[in-house]
Amino acid sequence: MSTTDENNFIAFSHHGGDWPSGAVFWAFPGEATYAPDQGFLASGIGNDPHVKIGGQFGGWFYGVRGSGGLSVDADAQHEVWPPVIGKSEFKDGPEVNDYSNFAGVLGTGIFVTGVAGTSVNNVGVYGQTEEDADASIPQNLSAGVVGAATTGSGVVGWSTTWNGVEGWAYQGTAVLGVSDSGYGVQGASAWQPGVLGWSTNDTGVTGGSGPEGTEGPPLPDGQPTIAGVVGTSDARPGVIGTSNTAAGVFGFSNIIGVAGQSTKRAPAGYAGYFLGDLSVTGQIFAGVKDAIVPFPDGSKRVLHCMESPEHWFEDFGTAKLKRGRAVVRLDADFAKAIKRSDYRVFPAPEGDCRGLYVRRKSAASFEVRELMGGKSNIAFSYRIVGRRKDIKERRRFAKLDTRLPLAAVAARRGRKAEPTAAGLRAFSARAEKDARARRPKRVEAARRAFVVRAEKEARARPPIVPKLQPPRPERK
Repeated sequence: MSTTDENNFIAFSHHGGDWPSGAVFWAFPGEATYAPDQGFLASGIGNDPHVKIGGQFGGWFYGVRGSGGLSVDADAQHEVWPPVIGKSEFKDGPEVNDYSNFAGVLGTGIFVTGVAGTSVNNVGVYGQTEEDADASIPQNLSAGVVGAATTGSGVVGWSTTWNGVEGWAYQGTAVLGVSDSGYGVQGASAWQPGVLGWSTNDTGVTGGSGPEGTEGPPLPDGQPTIAGVVGTSDARPGVIGTSNTAAGVFGFSNIIGVAGQSTKRAPAGYAGYFLGDLSVTGQIFAGVKDAIVPFPDGSKRVLHCMESPEHWFEDFGTAKLKRGRAVVRLDADFAKAIKRSDYRVFPAPEGDCRGLYVRRKSAASFEVRELMGGKSNIAFSYRIVGRRKDIKERRRFAKLDTRLPLAAVAARRGRKAEPTAAGLRAFSARAEKDARARRPKRVEAARRAFVVRAEKEARARPPIVPKLQPPRPERK
């Protein structure tokens, strides 16, 4: 049965019984001076409706189509009030595409949410693609939005000029990825970083390997504990870098490019370990400099370097006296590397004579003679030491502070603030501000005007209550 009153209130009973027994379906068309709270209402007796399906619709394009907000002039791009429906020059949402052209439910709007799903203790919106023949989709998930699939993506986000997927969280993780046999999180980009991590008060990106909860040794006191990237592992390398044509790991800093430290001394541990040649263009500061030399028995032995308080190059050679005299020319390449005005020569006779001394030195050669005017014709060897030409300034026994400079500026993790209601409001305001900043100014101005106008209309509209109100008898 159906009935209508003077307010265009229409009621339809789902069966032919007397009003109001059984479930009832009401339609509220509304008019210029009256806007009902809902368009349709299905209910039953009292507060316990017995309706399996409130409404079921089907169509060639849409099963259900709903729109809200203003209509917009597509050419002039200005809002029109009240909305004009059914004219091609006006629209109430974005243009449809292959995803929205055929749909079971289409919700669209200009300044309002197209489709909203909410729940107190369950899923607000559930979306699924593909059949779940093996019942692999987990049950009892609880979230505002749950997307499910068996072989495809459960949720896909797309943006032409901004974030495809965006997550905000006040205390928890904004975006969480978990996988059993695939990637937890994967990022790829053609012209920007594949993955970007940034933190104001903590590490930008932390990576760990091994059983969850295990990690490498803690850094000693005085060393920085937070960084742009931190890698840690109990039994594996914390960080690995590889490259075919460039550096596997590149460190650059105004203080220290790369720092390494070990809790154990060689051979049990090393702060740095290089399997191959080492090239250094600057100075090397070391407590002890050793050479590792292979021996015929297959072992490797340690030989130590001789040290000097100044920078010297040295060369060795042999020559022969002729009637107690010999002029030895400097090696041409060696002469280019030393200060030829200040070098030392140490001759050593290789035969019986009265002794040798250096008679004269020049930029190209030096002269060796036998002591006491001797006339021997013996061979001799020599060692020549010259100051390095490429080092302009030299200080003997220069003082050096070997403490790690990073210790003085080591960043410490600040104390994490306890969550508060005020902090939550501030974080929410930040998210809203960020969203507004990305919205075009023209659209934001139109949205504000729409909200103000809608609120004004609602206050000015006189409430009209339908006279046809089915009684709600108490249940026995």
